[in-house]
Amino acid sequence: MTYVSVITLVTYALVLGLLAVVSVIDIRSRRVPNGLAAALGFLWVAWRVVLGFAGAHMGLGFRAEFLGPAPDVLVPPGLEIGGISFASGLLGAVVLGGGLLVLTTLYELIRRKEAFGGGDIKLMAVLGLFLGLERGVVCLLTACLLSVAYVLGREFGRRVMKNRRDRSTGAFASADLAGTGAPSLSEPFLSGAIREVSSEHDRDSLLAGTMPFAPFIALGTLVAFVA
Repeated sequence: MTYVSVITLVTYALVLGLLAVVSVIDIRSRRVPNGLAAALGFLWVAWRVVLGFAGAHMGLGFRAEFLGPAPDVLVPPGLEIGGISFASGLLGAVVLGGGLLVLTTLYELIRRKEAFGGGDIKLMAVLGLFLGLERGVVCLLTACLLSVAYVLGREFGRRVMKNRRDRSTGAFASADLAGTGAPSLSEPFLSGAIREVSSEHDRDSLLAGTMPFAPFIALGTLVAFVA
């Protein structure tokens, strides 16, 4: 593996590392910091410049390597990450970022509901620089499919827990009322606790536009790299 390939592999690793940081922040605060998105953009520019200087050092010319496809790299277990050109990266950024912005704007105008946040759109745009258009689409589709699967799984789990709480409430109420004829003392308490848990879920509902999407983008990027 040439040192140019090593530089490229390190760059991809830094991209995934920054995405991991963004994902943690998004999970905790439901936001994608502009600074981290900008850091990814700066990393792309620095990477292309290094490729250009490497090309000049090898006698291939700065311009040819700066604008040409990045080197392909192999990662265990024998997966290949194909490099894209400067122009392909710009195309991916414009189409993914601009396309998401248009679709999100139209969706919000029609449905009056929040779709992708501005941070997610910026994040996808800057990732398009590294992935290009085709892999960027793979990343976005993978992220959407994983998020839908997560939503469905989370909703199923909530329904199961709710049914269990309902059965537990009924069991406590029957035990309190058995042989007394008096109203249950535990039923109001348990009902209040259930309402409190439900309201907590409502504030952080995956179906209410507050789901962190950056973790799914990060997973989609990992898939797109080796797709």
